[in-house]
Amino acid sequence: MLRLLLLALLLSGCAAPYDYAEDTDFNRFTSVALAPTADRQSLDGARITTSVLALLPGHGLRLAEPDRASLWLNYRLVEETRLLTAAPRLTSRHGRFWDDDERVYGAVRELKLLLWLEEPGNGRMVWSSKHPRAFPAERIKGAERSRRIEQQVAELLANYPPRH
Repeated sequence: MLRLLLLALLLSGCAAPYDYAEDTDFNRFTSVALAPTADRQSLDGARITTSVLALLPGHGLRLAEPDRASLWLNYRLVEETRLLTAAPRLTSRHGRFWDDDERVYGAVRELKLLLWLEEPGNGRMVWSSKHPRAFPAERIKGAERSRRIEQQVAELLANYPPRH
């Protein structure tokens, strides 16, 4: 029981930030398709596509062909660099304290999953959400990688439709 409570608290603290076009009536969107430009061929692209298409109907959007959909869903893995730093030290010299500067000792390339919904035809973005945690590292493969992608997609889509 304690494990379930801790898991619920952990997941509730991981709400993905999102944004939306406030002048948009989201009730008018009834169908969705994966954007024609979305990468479906790579392994991660196929995993993201599978997760997205499985979860979108639960958010009030039926799946449709791109030419008949009222929304297109697109995604990208955004590359970011996170600096690895050492905390400043407090040092003493002749009874006086001062702190060293924070030291950078390396950098890590990370990927973060970004989902967005756009209107077909004009490409106007109406909703977007980027996951706050890094995308699964390269050392994670197969079923574990698929599970993590599915979890991140679910957390991102939890914010659709937007709560005004």
